[in-house]
Amino acid sequence: MKKFISYLSLLIVAILLTIKAVLYFADGYSDPYYLKVSSPKQSNLILGTSKSAQGLQPKFFNNVFKKNFYNYSFSINISPYGKTYLNSIKNKLDTTQNNSIFILSVDVWSISSITKKPNDYLHFRETKSFLKGVNNVTEIPNYNYLINYYDNKYYSILLKRTPFLLHNDGWLEVFLNDIKTSIDRRTSFTLESYNKKMIKYKFSSLRLDYLSKTIIFFKKYGKVYIVRLPVHPKLFKIENKLQPDFNSLIKPAIEVSNGYFDMTPYNKNYIYTDGVHLNKKSGESVSKTISNWIKKIQ
Repeated sequence: MKKFISYLSLLIVAILLTIKAVLYFADGYSDPYYLKVSSPKQSNLILGTSKSAQGLQPKFFNNVFKKNFYNYSFSINISPYGKTYLNSIKNKLDTTQNNSIFILSVDVWSISSITKKPNDYLHFRETKSFLKGVNNVTEIPNYNYLINYYDNKYYSILLKRTPFLLHNDGWLEVFLNDIKTSIDRRTSFTLESYNKKMIKYKFSSLRLDYLSKTIIFFKKYGKVYIVRLPVHPKLFKIENKLQPDFNSLIKPAIEVSNGYFDMTPYNKNYIYTDGVHLNKKSGESVSKTISNWIKKIQ
Protein backbone atom coordinates (compact mmCIF):
# COMPACT_ATOMS: atom_id res chain seq x y z
CA MET A 1 0.00 0.00 0.00
CA LYS A 2 2.85 2.37 0.85
CA LYS A 3 4.44 1.67 -2.54
CA PHE A 4 1.13 2.35 -4.29
CA ILE A 5 0.72 5.68 -2.49
CA SER A 6 4.32 6.56 -3.27
CA TYR A 7 3.89 5.74 -6.98
CA LEU A 8 0.59 7.61 -7.08
CA SER A 9 2.19 10.66 -5.49
CA LEU A 10 5.02 10.59 -8.03
CA LEU A 11 2.51 10.27 -10.86
CA ILE A 12 0.51 13.24 -9.60
CA VAL A 13 3.67 15.31 -9.26
CA ALA A 14 4.76 14.33 -12.77
CA ILE A 15 1.36 15.29 -14.21
CA LEU A 16 1.36 18.63 -12.43
CA LEU A 17 4.90 19.41 -13.60
CA THR A 18 3.94 18.48 -17.16
CA ILE A 19 0.90 20.78 -17.05
CA LYS A 20 3.02 23.57 -15.62
CA ALA A 21 5.58 23.10 -18.39
CA VAL A 22 2.86 23.23 -21.06
CA LEU A 23 1.34 26.38 -19.56
CA TYR A 24 4.74 28.03 -19.72
CA PHE A 25 4.50 27.96 -23.52
CA ALA A 26 1.22 29.89 -23.68
CA ASP A 27 1.53 32.74 -26.19
CA GLY A 28 -0.38 34.85 -28.70
CA TYR A 29 -1.84 31.75 -30.37
CA SER A 30 -3.22 30.38 -27.10
CA ASP A 31 -6.24 32.67 -26.77
CA PRO A 32 -7.23 36.27 -27.63
CA TYR A 33 -6.46 37.67 -24.16
CA TYR A 34 -3.63 35.84 -22.42
CA LEU A 35 -0.73 38.07 -23.44
CA LYS A 36 -2.63 41.15 -22.31
CA VAL A 37 -2.59 39.88 -18.71
CA SER A 38 0.93 38.44 -18.88
CA SER A 39 3.01 41.34 -20.15
CA PRO A 40 4.81 44.27 -18.48
CA LYS A 41 3.16 47.50 -17.37
CA GLN A 42 2.54 49.94 -20.23
CA SER A 43 2.57 53.72 -20.48
CA ASN A 44 0.63 54.45 -23.72
CA LEU A 45 -2.65 52.57 -23.92
CA ILE A 46 -5.43 51.87 -26.42
CA LEU A 47 -8.69 50.96 -24.65
CA GLY A 48 -12.05 49.60 -25.67
CA THR A 49 -13.83 46.43 -26.76
CA SER A 50 -13.14 44.04 -29.64
CA LYS A 51 -13.64 46.82 -32.19
CA SER A 52 -10.43 48.47 -31.03
CA ALA A 53 -8.75 45.18 -30.08
CA GLN A 54 -8.84 44.16 -33.75
CA GLY A 55 -9.07 47.56 -35.40
CA LEU A 56 -6.33 49.70 -33.82
CA GLN A 57 -2.77 48.62 -34.55
CA PRO A 58 -0.19 50.06 -32.13
CA LYS A 59 2.72 49.98 -34.57
CA PHE A 60 1.22 52.84 -36.60
CA PHE A 61 0.82 54.97 -33.48
CA ASN A 62 4.42 54.09 -32.57
CA ASN A 63 5.62 55.39 -35.92
CA VAL A 64 3.90 58.76 -35.56
CA PHE A 65 4.63 59.48 -31.91
CA LYS A 66 7.91 57.57 -31.42
CA LYS A 67 6.36 55.91 -28.36
CA ASN A 68 5.45 52.30 -27.65
CA PHE A 69 1.68 51.85 -27.59
CA TYR A 70 -0.14 48.85 -26.16
CA ASN A 71 -3.64 47.71 -27.06
CA TYR A 72 -5.39 46.84 -23.79
CA SER A 73 -8.81 46.33 -25.38
CA PHE A 74 -10.78 43.12 -24.82
CA SER A 75 -14.41 42.53 -25.83
CA ILE A 76 -17.99 43.73 -25.41
CA ASN A 77 -18.51 41.35 -22.48
CA ILE A 78 -15.14 41.84 -20.77
CA SER A 79 -14.20 45.49 -21.12
CA PRO A 80 -17.20 47.83 -21.16
CA TYR A 81 -16.41 50.93 -19.12
CA GLY A 82 -16.89 50.42 -15.41
CA LYS A 83 -15.13 49.74 -12.13
CA THR A 84 -13.75 46.36 -13.21
CA TYR A 85 -12.08 47.71 -16.35
CA LEU A 86 -10.76 50.81 -14.60
CA ASN A 87 -9.19 48.73 -11.82
CA SER A 88 -7.51 46.49 -14.38
CA ILE A 89 -6.24 49.55 -16.26
CA LYS A 90 -4.74 50.90 -13.05
CA ASN A 91 -2.93 47.59 -12.56
CA LYS A 92 -1.60 47.70 -16.12
CA LEU A 93 -0.50 51.32 -16.31
CA ASP A 94 3.12 52.29 -15.73
CA THR A 95 2.57 55.26 -13.45
CA THR A 96 6.27 56.17 -13.36
CA GLN A 97 5.87 57.72 -16.81
CA ASN A 98 4.19 60.97 -17.85
CA ASN A 99 3.51 62.72 -21.14
CA SER A 100 1.73 59.54 -22.21
CA ILE A 101 -1.06 59.20 -24.79
CA PHE A 102 -4.28 57.29 -24.16
CA ILE A 103 -6.85 56.41 -26.82
CA LEU A 104 -10.30 55.32 -25.66
CA SER A 105 -12.60 53.71 -28.18
CA VAL A 106 -16.25 54.27 -27.24
CA ASP A 107 -19.55 53.03 -28.64
CA VAL A 108 -23.10 52.51 -27.42
CA TRP A 109 -22.35 48.97 -26.23
CA SER A 110 -19.42 49.94 -24.02
CA ILE A 111 -21.56 52.30 -21.95
CA SER A 112 -24.66 50.08 -21.83
CA SER A 113 -25.74 47.27 -19.53
CA ILE A 114 -27.81 44.12 -19.89
CA THR A 115 -29.00 44.14 -16.27
CA LYS A 116 -32.63 44.96 -15.47
CA LYS A 117 -31.34 48.10 -13.77
CA PRO A 118 -28.61 49.58 -16.04
CA ASN A 119 -26.64 50.92 -13.05
CA ASP A 120 -26.70 47.67 -11.06
CA TYR A 121 -22.89 47.43 -10.90
CA LEU A 122 -22.95 44.30 -8.71
CA HIS A 123 -24.37 42.37 -11.65
CA PHE A 124 -22.48 44.01 -14.52
CA ARG A 125 -21.55 41.37 -17.10
CA GLU A 126 -17.78 41.83 -16.68
CA THR A 127 -17.86 41.05 -12.95
CA LYS A 128 -17.86 37.34 -13.88
CA SER A 129 -14.90 37.68 -16.23
CA PHE A 130 -11.18 37.13 -15.67
CA LEU A 131 -10.71 40.90 -15.64
CA LYS A 132 -12.37 40.86 -12.25
CA GLY A 133 -10.56 37.77 -10.97
CA VAL A 134 -7.04 38.44 -12.24
CA ASN A 135 -5.54 41.36 -10.34
CA ASN A 136 -1.95 40.76 -11.39
CA VAL A 137 -1.98 41.51 -15.12
CA THR A 138 1.81 41.59 -15.50
CA GLU A 139 2.68 38.13 -14.16
CA ILE A 140 4.67 36.00 -16.62
CA PRO A 141 3.48 33.27 -16.90
CA ASN A 142 0.11 34.12 -15.44
CA TYR A 143 -0.94 30.82 -13.86
CA ASN A 144 -4.00 32.40 -12.23
CA TYR A 145 -5.43 33.17 -15.65
CA LEU A 146 -4.36 29.88 -17.24
CA ILE A 147 -5.68 27.68 -14.43
CA ASN A 148 -8.91 29.51 -13.66
CA TYR A 149 -9.95 31.25 -16.89
CA TYR A 150 -8.33 29.51 -19.88
CA ASP A 151 -11.21 28.01 -21.89
CA ASN A 152 -9.39 25.65 -24.24
CA LYS A 153 -7.73 22.29 -23.69
CA TYR A 154 -4.17 22.72 -22.46
CA TYR A 155 -2.70 20.67 -25.30
CA SER A 156 -3.97 23.32 -27.74
CA ILE A 157 -1.26 25.62 -26.35
CA LEU A 158 1.31 23.44 -28.09
CA LEU A 159 -0.66 22.96 -31.32
CA LYS A 160 -1.00 26.71 -32.10
CA ARG A 161 -3.85 26.06 -34.54
CA THR A 162 -5.99 29.15 -34.16
CA PRO A 163 -7.63 31.67 -36.52
CA PHE A 164 -5.96 34.56 -34.68
CA LEU A 165 -2.68 35.92 -33.37
CA LEU A 166 -2.47 38.20 -30.37
CA HIS A 167 0.65 40.27 -31.01
CA ASN A 168 3.07 41.33 -28.29
CA ASP A 169 1.73 44.90 -28.55
CA GLY A 170 -1.82 43.74 -27.74
CA TRP A 171 -3.21 43.93 -31.28
CA LEU A 172 -5.46 40.98 -32.10
CA GLU A 173 -4.98 39.90 -35.70
CA VAL A 174 -7.78 37.65 -36.96
CA PHE A 175 -7.39 35.42 -40.01
CA LEU A 176 -10.71 35.02 -41.80
CA ASN A 177 -11.71 34.12 -45.33
CA ASP A 178 -11.93 37.41 -47.25
CA ILE A 179 -14.08 36.07 -50.10
CA LYS A 180 -17.11 38.32 -50.49
CA THR A 181 -19.64 35.54 -49.94
CA SER A 182 -17.93 34.62 -46.64
CA ILE A 183 -17.86 38.25 -45.51
CA ASP A 184 -21.53 38.70 -46.43
CA ARG A 185 -22.46 35.52 -44.51
CA ARG A 186 -20.58 36.62 -41.39
CA THR A 187 -22.03 40.12 -41.64
CA SER A 188 -25.57 38.82 -41.92
CA PHE A 189 -25.07 36.57 -38.89
CA THR A 190 -23.47 39.37 -36.86
CA LEU A 191 -26.16 41.92 -37.68
CA GLU A 192 -28.82 39.41 -36.64
CA SER A 193 -27.07 38.87 -33.30
CA TYR A 194 -26.76 42.62 -32.71
CA ASN A 195 -30.44 43.11 -33.46
CA LYS A 196 -31.10 40.67 -30.63
CA LYS A 197 -28.55 42.43 -28.39
CA MET A 198 -30.31 45.73 -28.91
CA ILE A 199 -33.35 44.45 -27.01
CA LYS A 200 -31.26 43.63 -23.93
CA TYR A 201 -28.88 46.62 -23.79
CA LYS A 202 -29.78 49.83 -21.98
CA PHE A 203 -27.73 52.98 -21.51
CA SER A 204 -25.99 53.14 -18.13
CA SER A 205 -25.26 56.56 -16.65
CA LEU A 206 -22.90 54.79 -14.23
CA ARG A 207 -20.84 53.39 -17.08
CA LEU A 208 -20.68 56.85 -18.65
CA ASP A 209 -19.53 58.19 -15.29
CA TYR A 210 -16.79 55.55 -15.22
CA LEU A 211 -15.73 56.54 -18.71
CA SER A 212 -15.19 60.07 -17.38
CA LYS A 213 -13.43 58.68 -14.29
CA THR A 214 -11.11 56.68 -16.55
CA ILE A 215 -10.26 59.80 -18.55
CA ILE A 216 -9.64 61.86 -15.41
CA PHE A 217 -7.38 59.12 -14.04
CA PHE A 218 -5.33 59.05 -17.25
CA LYS A 219 -4.97 62.84 -17.38
CA LYS A 220 -2.59 62.65 -14.42
CA TYR A 221 -0.16 60.91 -16.76
CA GLY A 222 -0.78 62.45 -20.17
CA LYS A 223 -3.32 63.32 -22.86
CA VAL A 224 -6.56 61.40 -23.43
CA TYR A 225 -8.43 61.09 -26.71
CA ILE A 226 -11.82 59.51 -27.40
CA VAL A 227 -12.65 57.87 -30.72
CA ARG A 228 -15.79 56.32 -32.10
CA LEU A 229 -14.61 53.79 -34.65
CA PRO A 230 -16.37 53.25 -37.99
CA VAL A 231 -18.72 50.28 -38.36
CA HIS A 232 -20.75 48.73 -41.14
CA PRO A 233 -23.58 51.15 -42.13
CA LYS A 234 -26.21 48.56 -41.20
CA LEU A 235 -24.73 48.11 -37.73
CA PHE A 236 -24.60 51.89 -37.40
CA LYS A 237 -28.38 51.97 -37.94
CA ILE A 238 -28.78 49.47 -35.10
CA GLU A 239 -26.57 51.54 -32.83
CA ASN A 240 -28.56 54.66 -33.66
CA LYS A 241 -31.78 52.91 -32.73
CA LEU A 242 -30.27 52.02 -29.38
CA GLN A 243 -28.87 55.50 -28.79
CA PRO A 244 -29.66 58.12 -31.48
CA ASP A 245 -28.07 61.04 -29.60
CA PHE A 246 -24.78 59.30 -28.80
CA ASN A 247 -22.48 62.29 -29.29
CA SER A 248 -24.62 64.47 -27.06
CA LEU A 249 -24.88 61.67 -24.53
CA ILE A 250 -21.11 61.35 -24.04
CA LYS A 251 -20.56 65.11 -23.89
CA PRO A 252 -19.51 64.95 -20.18
CA ALA A 253 -16.70 62.56 -21.12
CA ILE A 254 -15.69 64.61 -24.17
CA GLU A 255 -15.43 67.75 -22.04
CA VAL A 256 -12.85 66.19 -19.69
CA SER A 257 -10.85 64.65 -22.55
CA ASN A 258 -8.34 66.28 -24.88
CA GLY A 259 -10.41 65.60 -27.98
CA TYR A 260 -13.10 63.48 -29.62
CA PHE A 261 -13.06 61.99 -33.11
CA ASP A 262 -16.28 60.48 -34.46
CA MET A 263 -15.35 58.34 -37.47
CA THR A 264 -18.84 57.00 -38.19
CA PRO A 265 -19.45 59.59 -40.96
CA TYR A 266 -16.82 57.58 -42.87
CA ASN A 267 -18.37 54.14 -42.32
CA LYS A 268 -18.66 53.44 -46.05
CA ASN A 269 -14.95 54.08 -46.61
CA TYR A 270 -13.84 50.91 -44.85
CA ILE A 271 -14.12 47.14 -45.11
CA TYR A 272 -15.29 44.96 -42.21
CA THR A 273 -14.69 41.27 -41.57
CA ASP A 274 -18.16 40.76 -40.10
CA GLY A 275 -19.96 44.11 -39.98
CA VAL A 276 -18.36 45.09 -36.67
CA HIS A 277 -14.61 44.70 -36.95
CA LEU A 278 -12.32 46.43 -39.41
CA ASN A 279 -10.26 44.18 -41.63
CA LYS A 280 -6.48 44.43 -41.47
CA LYS A 281 -6.02 47.02 -44.22
CA SER A 282 -8.89 49.22 -43.03
CA GLY A 283 -7.56 48.94 -39.47
CA GLU A 284 -4.21 50.17 -40.71
CA SER A 285 -5.86 53.11 -42.46
CA VAL A 286 -7.98 54.01 -39.41
CA SER A 287 -4.94 53.73 -37.10
CA LYS A 288 -2.98 56.12 -39.30
CA THR A 289 -5.92 58.54 -39.55
CA ILE A 290 -6.38 58.67 -35.78
CA SER A 291 -2.62 59.06 -35.24
CA ASN A 292 -2.47 62.02 -37.60
CA TRP A 293 -5.61 63.56 -36.07
CA ILE A 294 -4.05 63.45 -32.59
CA LYS A 295 -0.76 64.78 -33.93
CA LYS A 296 -2.57 67.69 -35.56
CA ILE A 297 -4.57 68.77 -32.52
CA GLN A 298 -1.64 68.43 -30.13
